Amino acid sequence: MSTSTLSTQRYVQRLVESLSQAADPFLAPAMKRYMRDQFAFLGIKTPQRTLVLRSFLAAEGMTANIRNVALALWKEHNRECQYVACVLLRKQRRQLTMDDVPLFEHLITTKSWWDTVDAIVPNVVGVLALESHATRELALRWIESENIWLQRSAILLQLTYKAATDEQLLFDLVLRRASSTEFFVRKAAGWALRQYAYVQPQHVQQFVLQHRNVLSVLTAREALKHL
Repeated sequence: MSTSTLSTQRYVQRLVESLSQAADPFLAPAMKRYMRDQFAFLGIKTPQRTLVLRSFLAAEGMTANIRNVALALWKEHNRECQYVACVLLRKQRRQLTMDDVPLFEHLITTKSWWDTVDAIVPNVVGVLALESHATRELALRWIESENIWLQRSAILLQLTYKAATDEQLLFDLVLRRASSTEFFVRKAAGWALRQYAYVQPQHVQQFVLQHRNVLSVLTAREALKHL
């Protein structure tokens, strides 16, 4: 076993131990119910989890291999471990490139739910794609996937782009999945349009009105929420 593997194992073990020490068994059941009983929880809310991670990083520093650490944390039973992985991926985004798309796809399609997908895609993958001028290619591939979380990811890739948003790409992605019956795809479409409406409110309003007959009620309502 290599030194790097041992180092990663020890790093993750110590991190999981730090989280376990902060566990609150009284909070865990409610957090599990909120996520529709899909994941086990230690019972650590976000502010406390932030403090635990801050203390851990002050003692141990950033990992030298964010990829392996993220994968290892993804295998952990409790959901807080995946949340910490998302934070570390964002903090160490400079270590990552578009060559890591297979890693991102694994994280998106494994233990999938909106909480981790929405943390990884706009804040990590979307930023890297924008810097690499790869947003269109990646989004058009993901939107045609049979996996609803990759479809959602395609729509949310540009969520933080603001004025840099490729408007025609966004509208095209929404229309390609306009017939979807999946709540999380419809919701993502509305959310992405609503965010872009802060930049181009008239364009979004015109798009929704023009395609109201094919957009779901949920998508249209979310898109026009603040207009």
